[in-house]
Amino acid sequence: MGKTRLGFDIGSSSLKIAVLQGTGVRVEEVRLPENMVDGTGQIILPHAFAQFLKQTKKELSLPRGPAALALPPSQVICRLVTMPRMTTEQLLMNLPYEFSDFIQGVADQYHCDYAVCVPAEGDDESQGVPMMAAAAAKQTLAEYTRMFSQAGFRLKTVLPQEMALIQLCQARGAGAEEFCFVDLGHQFTRITVVWRDRVQATRQIALGGRNLDLIVANELGVDAFLSNTYKATNFQDVLALPAVAEVCDRISVEILKVVNFYQFTYRSSALEGVYLVGGGAALPLLRQSIESTVGLPLLDPADLLPEAAGAAAAGVFAAGAAMGGK
Repeated sequence: MGKTRLGFDIGSSSLKIAVLQGTGVRVEEVRLPENMVDGTGQIILPHAFAQFLKQTKKELSLPRGPAALALPPSQVICRLVTMPRMTTEQLLMNLPYEFSDFIQGVADQYHCDYAVCVPAEGDDESQGVPMMAAAAAKQTLAEYTRMFSQAGFRLKTVLPQEMALIQLCQARGAGAEEFCFVDLGHQFTRITVVWRDRVQATRQIALGGRNLDLIVANELGVDAFLSNTYKATNFQDVLALPAVAEVCDRISVEILKVVNFYQFTYRSSALEGVYLVGGGAALPLLRQSIESTVGLPLLDPADLLPEAAGAAAAGVFAAGAAMGGK
């Protein structure tokens, strides 16, 4: 049996865990307690989260092994950049300037890292070296390391969700080069197009499952936390409300805009379909709206994670994070 690795993805409403043993992946999704994490995935109660993680480890009988955590865009910036050829030391010294719009305060308070991309047709090598680069606050990384350590995990790697998707595509993409993921999250919807070893396009939309929860909560007179359950079970046919359909259509139109812009920019694009991931991927009404509006087939994330079956849509970031180890 191959080495065991763990991958984690902390959402605003649930924790996703992937256990990679050899070539097989097991995916678990656990509902987070209310008010432990904010809408962007930022942990509000670090000590309580460490205890929750420790208890989850026990309940799920999670094995020992190095752990990797996929961070959301609110906590790390990741983008495709082109840098002049230089030494590693020079590169790390200059990378912070690529994130001047993200870095607040002193650059030394941030950790920067990169992954060089394989040159592709169309790359102008005279302009420099293409690479996926990322930056995150050192304090944020230290806090996660401490929380996971308190829960009994050895957090070896912290990476952006974009890099987790790239690792997943490279490990499970069966030779395909182009992938479009639509993460239908609780607070946001995020579209990411991966091509080979780089992210070609990405956009975040300030619409997500929470918008639907608020509609359901208002209709049934319950709090938003409980309405999430009612939404998932279509209690009293709440998904038939016109306001619900309106939000689904708005999300679909924004996805279409991103796909159209991407295909216009990269004329050689041959997207075969769209992978819907995240909690919203389970809502039939939203799925139907996206498929009819975008005009591309909805691909099954289980094609990338067949062992995870129904948990594949939720577990792509956690699984991709786990697949980065050697």
